[in-house]
Amino acid sequence: MAKILVTGANGFIGQHLARKLLDQGHSVRGTIHTEQPLYFIRADEIEWRRIDLSVPETLAGIAKDIECIYHCAAIPRNDLRLSWDDFASVNINGTQCLLAEAQRAGVKRFVYISTVEAAGYGDGKNPRRETDVPHPENNYGKSKLAAERAVLSGSWAFERTVVRLPMIYGPGTFLIVPKLFGMVKRGWYPCIGNGATGMEFCYVANAVDALILAGTLPRAAGELFYVSDERSYTIREVVSHIAAALHKRVVFISIPKALAYAIATAWEIAARIAPIPPIVSPYSKKPFFTRETVRWTTSNINIVSTEKIRSLLGYRPAVSIAEGCARTAEWLAAHS
Repeated sequence: MAKILVTGANGFIGQHLARKLLDQGHSVRGTIHTEQPLYFIRADEIEWRRIDLSVPETLAGIAKDIECIYHCAAIPRNDLRLSWDDFASVNINGTQCLLAEAQRAGVKRFVYISTVEAAGYGDGKNPRRETDVPHPENNYGKSKLAAERAVLSGSWAFERTVVRLPMIYGPGTFLIVPKLFGMVKRGWYPCIGNGATGMEFCYVANAVDALILAGTLPRAAGELFYVSDERSYTIREVVSHIAAALHKRVVFISIPKALAYAIATAWEIAARIAPIPPIVSPYSKKPFFTRETVRWTTSNINIVSTEKIRSLLGYRPAVSIAEGCARTAEWLAAHS
């Protein structure tokens, strides 16, 4: 079996990925930057290295004896507390330094875990595809796109693959998903428009299966893939599955789009005047409700096609949304 490096192995996706690799018999080296609870792996199961992607010296020798790298570590969301230089130093320069270390160590495969935000929104009519011209709209997406290009371009001696993930949920999930489950748990859900807009909601085990395909199959080399669940879901479907998992009856409260825009505009103004909770997120300083929220929840600009990874790599999501929501609800109940 191979020795594999998972950067950000103590993160949400990183832990699930490391767990799967360990169960397959691989040895795993994991990197850590900030301390996070380990729910799915034991500390003694992994060889740990502490790194800072913005400090190249901390990456020295990180890829020695490694066959495959899964690069999960990054600034993982559009954090308004951070500048473009912060995103560039970690997400772009850090990735380039890791690529150089992989080159020196003779790594065979490098899988870059990216995001749908690197592509920006779609046209509202068709799911985004890998061949569409990207137009990211925030520093997070722009930095991840630049890192994608660093991975796929250049004269690296090893095979490289980029995988774009959408919203991922499951046991160990954090921030947005627990809030979503919490809203549904109250028995009502404010829905802008009719709730028929499509969205991506991918269970973490399905995403991990896709990542491992990208890291093992020769035909994944040099390719970019979108990954998601069995299919795109409507907002109503996602909320209804969460309600069923929580054994709750949910009432949808419909908010007209025009009213939602007015509320979002006022909320954004309030966030500029008083950027404190509960107006803004304490984690990212982003307003909890924005015109962007209204935009993606009322038009099909946030859906992707997984046709390429299905046809080329044989990707088939094994966990249904009903089972995924049930597992997530059970985990949240046990860790609340």
